[in-house]
Amino acid sequence: MASPLHRLAYAARQTARVAWYAGHYAAGRRMMKPMPKPDFPVGPTPSREEMTRDMRALFQREWRDVEAGLFPAPRPLSMDPGEILRRSLLYFRDLPQVDARRHGQADELPPGQQGDGLPDYYRQNFHFQSDGWLSDQSATIYDTQVEVLFTGAADAMRRRALRPIADWMAGRNQRGLKGLDVGCGTGRLLAFLHDAWPGMKLTGLDLSAPYLAEARRLIGRTARVKLVEGAAEALPFEDASLDLVVSSFLLHELPADVRATALSEMARVVKPDGLVVVVDSMQKGDMPSWDGLLDLFPHYFHEPYYAEYTQGSVEAWAEAAGLKVVAGERAFLSKVTALTSSS
Repeated sequence: MASPLHRLAYAARQTARVAWYAGHYAAGRRMMKPMPKPDFPVGPTPSREEMTRDMRALFQREWRDVEAGLFPAPRPLSMDPGEILRRSLLYFRDLPQVDARRHGQADELPPGQQGDGLPDYYRQNFHFQSDGWLSDQSATIYDTQVEVLFTGAADAMRRRALRPIADWMAGRNQRGLKGLDVGCGTGRLLAFLHDAWPGMKLTGLDLSAPYLAEARRLIGRTARVKLVEGAAEALPFEDASLDLVVSSFLLHELPADVRATALSEMARVVKPDGLVVVVDSMQKGDMPSWDGLLDLFPHYFHEPYYAEYTQGSVEAWAEAAGLKVVAGERAFLSKVTALTSSS
């Protein structure tokens, strides 16, 4: 049962995370050259105060769910202070290379499959990060990069997937369930799922071997969590073989045809009474007064498929793939869509 002391501990952790990563954000802005102003129309944008209020509401919503007993308070996934500091230093050391790419000094990953079997769309410096998804160093600093971008709220946005899962779990025996995280990356959502329902058998699937290695380090050695190298558009699972399928911040990284196939694959592998939960960026119209943020994001960060993503609808794409929307929530800069099979 969550107590006032537990609530204070939760609030202190989240406040410390936001302060730490907001400090990185401010320091990084001073290190990087200003970007040229966009030469295209930009919609309305929120004030910093509006964004701070909305982020605070995200944490308050999570705590209410913890208090209600839907899932446990999140444990810190971070390493010891020395390792956190080491990764922070690596992040700042990499910023000059990121900034050079932002200003047109191209050192793009080479196109084509390069004999490694990876699809063309994947071999890019997403977010202008060094090595794209394809190196140990990229995997080491990725979580720092993302938390700096979202000033400490990235994990909280991912964890909103736990709410519809908790509702769906009612009356089910977790030890008999099988779940899959599609595009699991460094395994943070996978780790939160494992902490909340340790009896469930989980698989994390990703195309990046270095990111899967980082996921294993984060989650630890357990027979309940298996990690597999593979693509979202060709899931290596039988039809209707999984109870739960989740995905976080994957769809906006995919070209339209691959995204449609990935959603169809999720619909194919989930059981008729199973659940699919997608966490990703919000889209145009989800918060109209914030639409300008979606216009600006691909201008400041290398996101080749993001502009097209924001013009569409996760809900409509999922329904076209054979899934039915059962719940949805906007969570700060993200949206959560819970789906079941429509067959």
